[in-house]
Amino acid sequence: MSDDPAVAALLSEYPPAAQQLTLRVRKLLLRIIPDVHEHVYPGWRIISFRMGDGQKHQVCWLAPQRFGVNIGFEQGAELPDPNGLLTGSAKQARNVHIRSARDVDVPKIAALVAAAIELHRDR
Repeated sequence: MSDDPAVAALLSEYPPAAQQLTLRVRKLLLRIIPDVHEHVYPGWRIISFRMGDGQKHQVCWLAPQRFGVNIGFEQGAELPDPNGLLTGSAKQARNVHIRSARDVDVPKIAALVAAAIELHRDR
């Protein structure tokens, strides 16, 4: 399980396979987002990944599910998605659905995260 008690508490509500998949993606995000700050929002059941202070620079979030994990991007509709990973029809937010370890395509996920970082730097 996670060394962060807030992450461990959030993930304790999910099946072991979903916990492990969420932790795998979390580890990736912590590695590729510069100056990353992680915050668990138990009421929303998400782990937020931010650069700097405050919500203004939220890069993405993880939303554990019973059968996997979603990576959410608040401004996902503005992100380039040549690989077609993003789903959703909300005005702005988009998600990447990850259902198994095979879905963790590091270069493609890293490209979306890099685009989200650039989007926030431009604002």
